[in-house]
Amino acid sequence: MAVFEYKALTKEGKTTKGLQEGDSERQIRQILRDKGLTPVALVQIEKKNTQANAAKKSFFVPKLKVAELALFTRELYTLLDASTPLKEALKALSTQSESKQVARFITSLHTHVSEGYSLANAMSLAPVSIPRDIIATIQAGEESGHLDKVLSRLAESVEQQDKLNKKMKTALIYPMLMVVVAIVIVFLLMIYVVPKMVSMFDSMQQTLPPLTQGMLSLSAFIQAQWPLMLVVAIAVWLGNIWAMKRPKWRFAVHSFLLKIPGLKRFLVYSATARWSRTFGVLVLSGVAIKDALKISAEVMTLDPMKKGVLDMVEEVREGKPVHHAMKTVGFFPPLLLNLVKTGEGKGQLDTMLIKGAEHYENAVESAATALMSILEPVLIVVMGGIVLTIVMAIMMPMFEMNQMVGQ
Repeated sequence: MAVFEYKALTKEGKTTKGLQEGDSERQIRQILRDKGLTPVALVQIEKKNTQANAAKKSFFVPKLKVAELALFTRELYTLLDASTPLKEALKALSTQSESKQVARFITSLHTHVSEGYSLANAMSLAPVSIPRDIIATIQAGEESGHLDKVLSRLAESVEQQDKLNKKMKTALIYPMLMVVVAIVIVFLLMIYVVPKMVSMFDSMQQTLPPLTQGMLSLSAFIQAQWPLMLVVAIAVWLGNIWAMKRPKWRFAVHSFLLKIPGLKRFLVYSATARWSRTFGVLVLSGVAIKDALKISAEVMTLDPMKKGVLDMVEEVREGKPVHHAMKTVGFFPPLLLNLVKTGEGKGQLDTMLIKGAEHYENAVESAATALMSILEPVLIVVMGGIVLTIVMAIMMPMFEMNQMVGQ
């Protein structure tokens, strides 16, 4: 639906202005006449505002945390389920929020809804970025007249997404921490320990082993050039951010990640869980299959998987069943394929998708454990190898000196 700003005359001949939602100008004029108003001017403002909002949101627009979005959705559902009008529910939530950003978000929703916007349109115009699948689900609930029930499903979906994100972060914290600690230890050894331990041999006019000489040269370089190294590291980091915004480079990186044993399983399971729940909730809310597929592609964080879901849209448009399209793209696990096939056969596609999501949300934890079982020994061996090399560079001159004394 579009939103129109209207100017009309009352029965008393007074001018009045306002906003009205509808599919066309003709429908808006009829609605106004039914209210006893004579339309004078109509201007479609939704399209203009949406374009301006999209431009604004392309630059540093804040995002609500998944936990905040989950709490808001659950609280709004609870109030609507208690027969509280939407405007009053939004007003109550805006005054209860402890986060200033969330309060601004809900206040914006209340303002737009009071002006005649639907909740979905109000969310698209909010001062924060809201995922497209959330807006589409709410729009489907409003159009079907079952917003409270849709919000209930949506709240559960967002809560599960929050749990999944926490599992993924927990799985990645340990290896990242190990890498950071290893880099710090090596730098401390190279800058402080190595020069002090080896300088004691300088006065003995002893020829140092090649490994020790190389370690000393590396240590001297790090001490002299650490500012340059820091600048290079920052430049590489910024360059990576820039490169990841280029579709071809990002697609290549994501394709490489999906080929790494252990990591592939973790990434596929987590993406499958998010996609299955999002697609299932959209279908359950009454969104058309093709539209639901297109919207659900947005939750795929890896470009090859996102492209696969968008390719599925074309196959479904050609009349092929969803499970056949899923099998064609080649990355969905067999269990989910069987569930979707069964769901399509029984007319329970949404139910089977959500069951699949629940299974793979639990499977993410086991996939994370398997990933850690691979990463931990690799990181320990690499870190141990580096430290052993430094220790050998320090100890080798001592061994040679002991041999000379023994002779």
